[in-house]
Amino acid sequence: MNIVAEKISKQKVMEVRSEPHQNSLWMLRVLIIFFKLIGLATFTHRFDMQKKRTLYIFQYSKFGIVYNAVLISLMLASNYILIPLTINLEYENKSNFTEGFDIVQSIFGTVVICTILLFYCVYQKSLVRIMNRLTDIEHEIDCLCSLYNPIRRQRVSCNLIIVCILNTCLLIVLVTTEILVDRSLVSWLSDILPTFHVGWLIMQYFMLVTILQTDFGDVNRALQNLSRVSTPDLRPQTLCQTRRVIVTNSTVHQLLKLRDVHCHLCEISGTVSDFYSLPILFGITFLFLTLVYNGYFFLFFLLSTDDYENFANYVCWFIYVIYPLALFTNRITKILNEVE
Repeated sequence: MNIVAEKISKQKVMEVRSEPHQNSLWMLRVLIIFFKLIGLATFTHRFDMQKKRTLYIFQYSKFGIVYNAVLISLMLASNYILIPLTINLEYENKSNFTEGFDIVQSIFGTVVICTILLFYCVYQKSLVRIMNRLTDIEHEIDCLCSLYNPIRRQRVSCNLIIVCILNTCLLIVLVTTEILVDRSLVSWLSDILPTFHVGWLIMQYFMLVTILQTDFGDVNRALQNLSRVSTPDLRPQTLCQTRRVIVTNSTVHQLLKLRDVHCHLCEISGTVSDFYSLPILFGITFLFLTLVYNGYFFLFFLLSTDDYENFANYVCWFIYVIYPLALFTNRITKILNEVE
């Protein structure tokens, strides 16, 4: 009877997991296509549908390198057009400081985008290894799905979708305010484009860290559930208590699997951190300069004029720049708590 009940329980868990897998599949496809368009996914991918699992296979792609090289060339060419336009651009409260800052921001924005695109070309194999390794770990955790609640993963997928939609809505609001205040093409190329690119770089890192944090959380809950199952009473127990506990061979086998999964998660977390360290450093530096520049005009319109359209525009700028940074710092804190 126990064996039959266990099989029924596993079957129900797999049925619950099938829907999140389908949702994550289409979401992954949309995200990969989008990141390919902006040069943050130079690899190629394919889906291998099997009876028990869906294989996400990521491979090295020369076309991705050529595509990023074209994007870099376009960015460098646009910089030669932007600098003269920036010097001749007239706007309220223009000074030598703001003019110099405009030129620096335009050049640095181009350097940041080109550096990120070039980094994804040079270290494409590292990104491919990360994605394939993460796919293998997801399968390892799926095999232990009877030890934790799989519905939580569905909520994580929904949260990621909501986060992406909110970021897109903020961009739409920002662009709308830019149109209302009649910004020039220079502002679109020197301000919005680099901020958009850096923002989605941070969002990509945020998504990977979210997946890793969810995996760590599932492993931790699986260990807790396994320790409860292994004890003869219903009182909450921990693995570090000094008491005699009956442990079956299957429990030992599951503990060894969880240990291996935890080690693999620690390894890939280090790899992800190493890969994104340089691009994130450039990106956060650019966002900081953008905050300083927009903060200057924000205070000017707040204290000196009654131009509410420009004031609203700079408020939108603040929210759009801070949004990915807030997500990034919050997620790093949460994954550190899960690892501990």
